[in-house]
Amino acid sequence: MAKCKFVLIIFFFLVGIFVTPSYAGKPQLDADATAQLSGIEDSLLVMADSMMNAIPDYKIDYCVRFTKFLRNALEIPNSFNYPFTRLAAKIHILYSEDKTFRIFNWLIAPTTEIRRYYGVVQMDSEQPKYYPLLDAASELGNDIATKTLDNKHWYGNEIYRIMDQNVNGQKVYLLFGFNSNGLGSNKKMIDVLNVNEDGVSFGAPIFSLPNQVTGRMEKPQRIILEYKKTAQVYLNYDADKKMIVYNRIASEVTEPNRKGTYIPTGQMDGLKWENGMYQYVKDAIPVLRLQDGQAPIDGVMK
Repeated sequence: MAKCKFVLIIFFFLVGIFVTPSYAGKPQLDADATAQLSGIEDSLLVMADSMMNAIPDYKIDYCVRFTKFLRNALEIPNSFNYPFTRLAAKIHILYSEDKTFRIFNWLIAPTTEIRRYYGVVQMDSEQPKYYPLLDAASELGNDIATKTLDNKHWYGNEIYRIMDQNVNGQKVYLLFGFNSNGLGSNKKMIDVLNVNEDGVSFGAPIFSLPNQVTGRMEKPQRIILEYKKTAQVYLNYDADKKMIVYNRIASEVTEPNRKGTYIPTGQMDGLKWENGMYQYVKDAIPVLRLQDGQAPIDGVMK
């Protein structure tokens, strides 16, 4: 019951900031507004420390307070131009490459196993416009890779990179993230953020890669690499190679349906943008395979 009440409280606080009043123009961030935002940032810093470091029973309450203060800040006209530099040392604040929006992103850990993820997308617009991200990962089922999601049904994660991508004349945004909720596994992922006048949504079939279990080529709405809790998996864009690069992973006990047993195999695969999609590149970073007694000299087999 308490958990349900918490979800409802967060829902009403966040949905309350979804509908914002209309302004005729885009005012500059004057001295009074800057001072007001600085004061709110002071309060946000206190709430951030508390929701992350308080005893578990109080973390949720501090998270609710943090959300209220953030809502108040985003209601101030032209607040997009306030950098929240100090707050950025406590939570993630990431900008799109084209600077049309930024995402406030944080998590709390009510227990050592549970992670709750939160986010708000703030647009750089003529009037305050922002969209809450409500973590619904536990409700989305096993076919999450095939679903298009909205901001009220977001696969919660810590976002560590935003990358712009043009798709058939439309701009979308790749969100690279990490989810460590639960006992059995962690997840690295790439979701696709779509932005339009009606709001934001997640997912687009712009990837072509083999299914981890069946090996069949498929076009998922998002990429999710699920793996053993103690493993380290890489997933990011490599500017030199001009492609997304990631660890190939497989079950260490040859049971592909048990994602908590997946570990890196040693190979690095990639996804390269070609013909309007990220196409699979096997062995994007070649691995030098040595026989017993062999050793590389200056990168050449001798």
